[in-house]
Amino acid sequence: MATSGSLRYWHKRVTDSVYARQVGTTMAGRVLQLFIALGTTAMTARWLGPGGKGQLAILLLAPYLLQLALNLGIGDANVYFTGSQRLSVAQLSANSVAFALLSSAAGAVIVLLLLSSGELSVLLPGIPLNCLLLSLLSFPVNLLSLYLQAILRGLRLIFVWNVLNLVQAALVLALMPVFVAWLELGVAGALLAYLLPQAVVLLLTALTLRSEGARFRPRWNPGVVRPTLHFGVKGFIANLLDFFNYRLDSFLVNFFVGPSGAGIYSASVALAELLWQFPISAAAIMFPKAAASSHETMNRFTPRVFWITLAVSALGAAGLVAVGKLAILIIYSRTFLDAYTPLLALLPGVVLVGSARILNNDVGGRGFPHYNSITAGLALVVTVVLDLLLIPRMGVLGAAVASSVSYAVMFALSVGFYLAVSRGRSRPPEVIVAIPRAFDA
Repeated sequence: MATSGSLRYWHKRVTDSVYARQVGTTMAGRVLQLFIALGTTAMTARWLGPGGKGQLAILLLAPYLLQLALNLGIGDANVYFTGSQRLSVAQLSANSVAFALLSSAAGAVIVLLLLSSGELSVLLPGIPLNCLLLSLLSFPVNLLSLYLQAILRGLRLIFVWNVLNLVQAALVLALMPVFVAWLELGVAGALLAYLLPQAVVLLLTALTLRSEGARFRPRWNPGVVRPTLHFGVKGFIANLLDFFNYRLDSFLVNFFVGPSGAGIYSASVALAELLWQFPISAAAIMFPKAAASSHETMNRFTPRVFWITLAVSALGAAGLVAVGKLAILIIYSRTFLDAYTPLLALLPGVVLVGSARILNNDVGGRGFPHYNSITAGLALVVTVVLDLLLIPRMGVLGAAVASSVSYAVMFALSVGFYLAVSRGRSRPPEVIVAIPRAFDA
């Protein structure tokens, strides 16, 4: 309880309701997490090599995929209903525990079915089964943590949320040399270094929310279940499709090229996604702000954030072109130099989709998350087609080109939907026709 009170005190001191202050706090937290993550990445790259690094990347993605498939969008619903004050923290927290238990049971059934049929080894070739089962233990912990931290965002306790994420990153960095270098547990040790901090942060999140009135006994209240599920499913589809847009290529590289190729590609992706630090920070605060603000306020506010985000991302991309090869040498070692060319191919799309996040969260916060599902679904079609065409022919570079083109499609669709929603249409007609007018507003 003392920890919770201290976090609450520093939240009041450091941040307030001003969007720019909250984005600044989030950005600072993400930059600190970034430096910590780079240290962790450097350790795993050198101690595990490209093959082990590729296995670890897939092992961390597997439970995340299960989480995305079964979270039902309750996290997005928690942000929306907390921010709009339509449901209480006590109602949403009890509802979150109930949904987490249900989804965890469903996840266990899915894993058992895949194990008994032998499909797990087919879907993830080259991945040790014992490590895969260990990684899947993180699913229920991360799922409940996702739900509860969404309530923090809805309450706009942004500093608290950032501190918790920073604590998790720091614990991973501290435990990695213990389990991998000292105990010599290899990939399994690296997984443990990720799993234990997740449990610690879930506990801290629960303690923080308890002081805000949260209740953790699961409860199926129809007056809470119906609206959260109705809103959540619309956003859930978008999040699930977004995952495939962002991560399907990693699985396909592992399938067509092998774990070493996946390790090289994971380095390219990690460096390219450095450009998302500012867009993610700004978009994370945009959702609860849009839920709590008027239509007119957001129409004035969002375009300014969009253009700033696009400019910052473009400048960051120019910097990565200049120093990317040196960064690969310093962080990953010479064996990962092949990651530089795929990095260059990823940059244009990464710049565009980063600014699209601002528009997507504005649209979702106004109550239209299903439009983001349409955007993600159409972009996914592009991803799948290009991945299957290019990866067998071009390897890792083909995955990068496919992703960049898909991100550009996502950007164009996001602009079209935002223009339709911001102009007051309940159902955007002829979205594709609206896209060329995106920059006339």
